[in-house]
Order: sequence, then C-alpha cells, then structure tokens
Amino acid sequence: MNKTKSIKSKDGNLEVRYDDVTHVCIAPNIYPLIQYLLLMDDDTIFHHTYYFLNDTVPERMRSSLPCYECKYINRSIKDKIMKRIHKFRFRFLRFLHFPFLKTAEIYAFDLPYLSICIGNRSYQLLSDGPNWLTLNMRTQSKTYHRQLTIANSLRGKIDRFVLGDLYIYYFGNNKQCKAIHLTEENQSPVLEGKAVYINSFSSLWDKSSEKKRSFIKNLIDVTDDDIRLLSNKSYIYFSQPLVKDCDLTEEEYVVVLQKIFQNYPMNDLIIKTHPRDFFDYKKYFPEIEIYTKPVNSQILSMLGLSPKKVITIFSTAVEAFPESVECDYYGTWVHPKVAAFFGEDYKPNRKVNFVELPK
Repeated sequence: MNKTKSIKSKDGNLEVRYDDVTHVCIAPNIYPLIQYLLLMDDDTIFHHTYYFLNDTVPERMRSSLPCYECKYINRSIKDKIMKRIHKFRFRFLRFLHFPFLKTAEIYAFDLPYLSICIGNRSYQLLSDGPNWLTLNMRTQSKTYHRQLTIANSLRGKIDRFVLGDLYIYYFGNNKQCKAIHLTEENQSPVLEGKAVYINSFSSLWDKSSEKKRSFIKNLIDVTDDDIRLLSNKSYIYFSQPLVKDCDLTEEEYVVVLQKIFQNYPMNDLIIKTHPRDFFDYKKYFPEIEIYTKPVNSQILSMLGLSPKKVITIFSTAVEAFPESVECDYYGTWVHPKVAAFFGEDYKPNRKVNFVELPK
C-alpha cells in the first residue's frame, strides 16, 4: 500500500496521510480513547494519529476519527469464526496495510484482539477505568489468575506462538509495556519497573485547549441538557454488563435489581447504563428513567455532574466522584455467579456504604 495514501474520518473532518502518522492509538472502548485525546497535544491528535477502535466505541465516535474498525461484539457463531480468521490474517499482513505500525509511537489499552497491532514493539499502556489495575491485576485477583491459567494451557501456548505474547499477557503484564498512564494511584505488580504517569481526566481537561474541549464534547455527544437530566435525579445507578460477563440469566439479574431499587424512590432514580450493557431495563422497570449514551462517569464528572448519591453493584464508575458524593456499594457477593467470576475481594478505592441485599 502506498504510504502517501490519505485516510479521512467518515465525516470528512479529519484526515491523516500514512507517512505523517507518528502516533497510534489503540482503544477498544471509550475510556482509553478519551484519555489519549486528553494526553496528547492538538497537532498530534488531529494530524498525526491513526486510531484502531473496536465497535464497542460508538459509530458516532468512530466516524469522527481516521481509524480502523475492529469487530468485537460476537453476535453469532459465524462472527466468532470470522473473527478468528481475521486475527491470523491481521497478524501477518498488518505491516502491508499499515506500514506506520513499524515506527509510530503506540499508546494502547492492550486487550488481546487489538494487541495484534502492536506485535513485538514497545508501547505505553492506557487505562480501562479508575483503579482498574488494583482491581484486576493484583496477584490474588481473578483476572490475573485467569490470565496465567490461559497462558499455561495448550491453546494459550499456541495463541502466544502465533499471535504474540501480548495476546496472552495483556493489561501491561509483559516486557513490551514501557509506561503506564493512570488517572489515579493503583497497586499492582504490573507497575514494577515501568514509568507510571498519573493524571486525572479533570486535570487534563483543565489544561486542554478550547479546540480540543469542543472536539471531545462533540465526539461524546454530551450536551448541557444531558447534564441537567442527570442532575435532576438525586440517585444514579451505574450498571454493568453482568448478564453477558457473568452468565447471569435475565431473571437472576432482575431479582438482584429489584432488591437494590426498592431502597430508593423510583421517581428520583436514573439508571446510567454501561457502554457494553444492553439489558432491557425499561422492560422490567418502566417507571425508572434510563440514560443510555455510552459516556464514562469520569467524563460526566469532568463536565460538572455531581449527584446526591451514586449506586452500584461494583462498577468503578463511582470512583469518578468525590467522597462528598455518597455511594451505596452492593459488591460482587450479590450473586454467586458474579462472585465466582470476579472474586469476593473486588473492593472500591473510595469511601462507600457497603449495603447487603435482603435474603
């Protein structure tokens, strides 16, 4: 492919030539994408960055950036088979299609699929949310142990040989990760021997140009009306994709939610859905308002949202708000399937009210 080729965003507002690419941003979801935009200077993000994004990043955002779109959501067996084939094809042809991957500085949230873009090059790790390394990559965490179990399995060894170390040893748990960008202090053995930079979204926002702020606001599609809508409710429940991630049935999840929601006035409660949570809350709780825009709580807080109380099972979304905002925290122990997947020591990094569900 000709390196002088120009790639435009779908909306036609941004354009980058391949031989002008000095930076690559690999973002499977919104959080690391916004973090990258806040970290970099205007010239880099608008004229010298190529983006690799999953389809969990909304179409509106993908259309605003010169990017390669990876399909992440597996809706059928055919999707899974095609995704597997695509991994191997991408592994061996990525430099042909994207020659700048050989030289550009790489900033990535290194989930296995997109980490194929990195290959054996060094990179800087972006975050997946507040306190995420503390929660997921301590030696006693379930995610950390799952990673080691897969690495020692036959399939893991084959994938590592064919697709690279990062396909197995992700979340910065490898020698290629040279620096880690966090939004607050974390504790994890992954941090050892790496440069660690800590900058909250709010501090980076305050330093951003008006051009960048305007671009990000338009990108995430959060309006003043959205902030007013959320601010008009005293209680915000931050959801999680537990039906998908923990194999809960809809009925099991509804029982948990009924026990939680009975503690709050329905007319003063709003559900803020997780970007990957497609559960039909309106079907089971028609009296509760739902806010479905795929925007991280850190961004909402950055834009001025300050509710009376935030509520969650164990979402890190609540970490975005100061401790002056009260938090009810129900924990992974709300259901055996959730505790089995995430572990019972999945604890918040801020002051909360630990609330037990009625039997």
